[in-house]
Amino acid sequence: MSFAIKMLEMLTSAYNRTDILELKEKRTPKTNIGKLFTLSGWGFDIIHDQTEKVRLWDDIDVMEGETLTRYGNGFGVARGEAGDEIYRIMIKVKIIAMLAAGDLDTIILSAASLFGVSAEDISFQEVYPAKIYLYIDEDKLDQEHKNVADTIAGLMKRIKTTGVGIRIFYKTYSSKRAAVYVGTPTCIAAFINVAPMPLNKKSVKTIELKAGIGTLVCTRVSYPAIPREV
Repeated sequence: MSFAIKMLEMLTSAYNRTDILELKEKRTPKTNIGKLFTLSGWGFDIIHDQTEKVRLWDDIDVMEGETLTRYGNGFGVARGEAGDEIYRIMIKVKIIAMLAAGDLDTIILSAASLFGVSAEDISFQEVYPAKIYLYIDEDKLDQEHKNVADTIAGLMKRIKTTGVGIRIFYKTYSSKRAAVYVGTPTCIAAFINVAPMPLNKKSVKTIELKAGIGTLVCTRVSYPAIPREV
């Protein structure tokens, strides 16, 4: 709602309300006071829009172009040929490096901030003698951070304590579906009664016996996860 409409709505009920309807329909008001309020409200709308833009662009994740360049120059970070995404990360690394103590908690929080995830989504492993492995769930990253992951990993080295190595890995997940056949061994027995002839009191019948042993073949397939450094 524009400032002109707000100001017109604050007038008493004795005022003709037609100008409010005209402005809502994007038409020119008809009365003099409506025209005066429209002119004043237009100026207030411009001031409000610019103030809101300044408020939003005060956030480093929103500002772009020359505004971002001036912000980075304030911290002594030269843009060079870097685009907004890379330059924004360079500024964050510089700020974090100025405030960071270089301990493990700081490294985890810094990685979470740069990759756009929460600290709970990052696991770590301390490797003897002086290395830190960070594991980040790839499913938690958006495409923008995936595109600059290599740059972030390189800049993370500025935050760590001197002499401590740091490596960053993606945690990925895969699944495999296969059919499993289960067989149950069965045995079928056939009984044949042969009645002897009256003249032959003895009769012999030979029946071939086939025996089978049920077997179950189990195939196990494993898919080892291969860490990928970023």
